[in-house]
Amino acid sequence: IKIGISRATEEKRPKKKKPILKTWIMTAAAAGILMCSSFIDPTISRVLADAPIIGGLYANFNDMVGRSLEKQNLVKELNQTYTSNGVDVALTSAYYDGYLIGITFDVKGNLQEEDGYYYALYELFNGDPLADETKELTTLTKTKDGYTGHIRIVYPYKDLPKNDTIPVSFEEIGTNKGNWQFDVPVQQNPIKEYVFENKESTNPEGDVVFKVVSVITGKASTAIIYSVTYPKGKLDSFNGMLNVDSNTKLPMGGTSDGKIDQITNGDKTTIVRKLVIPDLLKNTTLTVWPSDVETHSPVEPIKIDIP
Repeated sequence: IKIGISRATEEKRPKKKKPILKTWIMTAAAAGILMCSSFIDPTISRVLADAPIIGGLYANFNDMVGRSLEKQNLVKELNQTYTSNGVDVALTSAYYDGYLIGITFDVKGNLQEEDGYYYALYELFNGDPLADETKELTTLTKTKDGYTGHIRIVYPYKDLPKNDTIPVSFEEIGTNKGNWQFDVPVQQNPIKEYVFENKESTNPEGDVVFKVVSVITGKASTAIIYSVTYPKGKLDSFNGMLNVDSNTKLPMGGTSDGKIDQITNGDKTTIVRKLVIPDLLKNTTLTVWPSDVETHSPVEPIKIDIP
């Protein structure tokens, strides 16, 4: 959303970039801890329901993973509410699928639109510098009872825990500044991981090595873990994405490619990255290769099979 990004820039709220990761995470389905209600000032109550959501929360958002998981009863209901400066924010659902986490929320209060939109500015993972893009804008949709919004997160870290708590803090709702803080419990559904032993290629000079490490599938998403090794200092700014050619139709948007690790060994540096695809790929053959890097010849593409 260009207007929102421009607005964030003008207000000097730059996104934090993480040295160890990048963008949209792991298998499945969201929250599984029952928490007692508690009240503090500002008022906050937290209750996590056990029952999956049967409605259509994700039908209003461009989140095909959320829609698919909802049909599979793999989205969990949340009931966490925080009030600040007269505005109520209530988290309504969450899912955790592969490297992807989705959260929906409702807002009640007197909001002022800006540039024809209603915005929410939030921060993830307490602004951890190792987590990419921790501060984001999302637009709100007006409803008969208030407003509704949606957050989709790519888990930024290398290891995918079976259970985690995601810190989410809203800093501004509409034009109302405040402090709406949440700790969102999520629980991973079973994932499948396919590890490749000899899937690697080089460029003609032999100084760049491309390797496909593994493929991780959730219930509605797929992640390709890959690495690029090069002479130390030569490609330290490498932020290229993985190119994918498939024998099946892939989703047109929503993919995310980000760094999750960087290792230096002697005169070689290895960058480990993940490409997250918002679709469950199976019985599919992919041909993959990293985007070309100036000053280096391209590596040979690698063909991988996903059962």
